[in-house]
Amino acid sequence: MQNVRPAGEGIFWVRDRRDRRQLWLRSAARVAHALAIPRLSGRPVALPLAALLGGIGAFRAHLYAAFHSGRARTAATAAAAARPIARATLARLSGVGRSSQRAYEARLGLPVQAHFAVGEVADPAGQQASAWRHGQALFLFKDHRGRQGRRGATYLAWQLPNSYRGLHAQQPQGRQKRINRQLKDLVMQGMPGNVEAAGDLSRPGRAYYPNGKLAAKAFNRDPQGEVYWPQSQPRRGRFVLWQRLGGGG
Repeated sequence: MQNVRPAGEGIFWVRDRRDRRQLWLRSAARVAHALAIPRLSGRPVALPLAALLGGIGAFRAHLYAAFHSGRARTAATAAAAARPIARATLARLSGVGRSSQRAYEARLGLPVQAHFAVGEVADPAGQQASAWRHGQALFLFKDHRGRQGRRGATYLAWQLPNSYRGLHAQQPQGRQKRINRQLKDLVMQGMPGNVEAAGDLSRPGRAYYPNGKLAAKAFNRDPQGEVYWPQSQPRRGRFVLWQRLGGGG
């Protein structure tokens, strides 16, 4: 406690002005503001009691997994494959490095889903351009069954980031909305905290959409971008194929 108490002072608690031995816990909104979090995104989830009593390693693993549990928009879609997210993005948002991500996933048995995108019919010029864009993720996909077009045709394809299914039950958003309102008030009051700098971390740009209609709408807003939507849903743990619009290779 002698080491923890100074590190958390001013963030998680403050000292009483009269009795310096007494600590006052800060509200969730003030803690978030002190950590430069402009708003709480995603959905709140419930951690099991075992996560709190199983040691610091288990607790950290559950905190990491809770991010994936809260990404689904509704509890009904939490069981379906979530949108792909790159490990570099996960590291930027959570502060958890790639090796620790894999360790936490293995420790909790977090379901990991692979995703692939199928592009144009392979030709030397297109393959060179795609290799420059996708690097080692690029490979040639031969469509033996003709699901993409002509039977036996070879297409350019590449691996997308994985997605992860949550392990925790989602909770009502009432308290989260109240905290976000309080956060907004704290910003308006001009309290310390670099909220603007943290805004880019909380809302990464979206490239993956649940269907082609939403993907096309997003692409029309930004024709220079690249959007994806699922061509199929995973069956028996197999990969998901995605269609792409834009990107130029």
